[in-house]
Amino acid sequence: MLWSRKPAPVHDRHRAVGIDLTASRARAEAAGEKSRALVLDAPDEELALFVAGDRRGPEVGRAGVGLYRKLPHLVCSNFLPALGQSREWKLGRHTLTAEAALGLVFDRLRAVVGGESDGTALALPAYLTPSQVTRVGAAAGRAKFALKGTAVGGLALAADRAAGVLDGDGAGTPPAAGWVVPLRPGASGPGAVVVLDADEFAVSALLVAVDREQVRAVGGAAWPRLSVKVWKERLLDAVADRCVKLCRRDPRDSGEAEQLLFEQLDEAFDRARAGQRIGLTVRTAHWFQDIVQQPEEFEAHCSALVRLAGESVRDFVNGIGLAEPPRAVWLTDAAGRLPGFVRAVHANTPEGTAVEILPPNAVAAAAAALVPRWLTGALPRAHLDSLIPLPPRPAAPAGARAAPRASG
Repeated sequence: MLWSRKPAPVHDRHRAVGIDLTASRARAEAAGEKSRALVLDAPDEELALFVAGDRRGPEVGRAGVGLYRKLPHLVCSNFLPALGQSREWKLGRHTLTAEAALGLVFDRLRAVVGGESDGTALALPAYLTPSQVTRVGAAAGRAKFALKGTAVGGLALAADRAAGVLDGDGAGTPPAAGWVVPLRPGASGPGAVVVLDADEFAVSALLVAVDREQVRAVGGAAWPRLSVKVWKERLLDAVADRCVKLCRRDPRDSGEAEQLLFEQLDEAFDRARAGQRIGLTVRTAHWFQDIVQQPEEFEAHCSALVRLAGESVRDFVNGIGLAEPPRAVWLTDAAGRLPGFVRAVHANTPEGTAVEILPPNAVAAAAAALVPRWLTGALPRAHLDSLIPLPPRPAAPAGARAAPRASG
């Protein structure tokens, strides 16, 4: 009898894996001849950092998201910035500290990443303190991660895209990419870039100076009043108020209705960014209501946050006292999804500054690019939070055309 067997997937153990870890979620990229995003919570590429405590054992991921508004007392979230604090989450019969919750995250990640590579790097938010970074590394070690090093996400991005800055093409983004905001021509040579990210804890900014030998963090800021959590709560309240006007029923009076509305917000963010009409459904066992919103309405709901975001970014850049305006502002995918945020940043940056929205896995890919350099000893430090030396650039061939100089 002949047996047919599906060939087992071939994994390259020398493949580098980068993990982008924030207070909201984890994303991973396996770098190699053909880089690809890893599926961390099938079918989703993202692993949401929400822990559900309504089961035999605490479970991280979609299970926690599914209880966040319905049974909030059974959910542990936003725990990454609480590392090292005495705070505890009592979830029914389970009690978690921030370190214990992070351990659950690494256990889930190991199930996927552990089968992909023997070399992993973590990209972390800029607002974490050195002691908190140490605790992250310890949690990864307990989960038996082959962790080669950690880096601040914005700094890793600047190192990965430094050639594009130095050569004067902004960030070196492919012209056909649909997520690129139209850019103005940029100058070449050393310059500064601002990296903006957003998660459950805060919107954070990192200003990085890029030259031919290294990228160096010049300054950073975090604004908890602009966190993703705050934007979602504002939109949930606005849509609920609209529902009250339409049918005199408030979805916030029902945990299930509020939960259903909350779970639709991520797709609503994507549709608003694409300029598409947003359809939301509020439903309980006894009634339902469809609510239609336009992208302009979503921005209007968040107008106070949009104004604060623009002013915060402007004051941050001006407060650094740069001799020249930043070459570019890079928004991570999470920051670019916030309604009106890109428009506010664009309106509060100098005319010569390019503004770009990065693809979802840009930070994870930048972290993966650091792994080979750790393996060869080119990066001696285990955590990169202030500067990253750049590899020598190959000399231009004889007769090559020089990079164009910026006009005026």
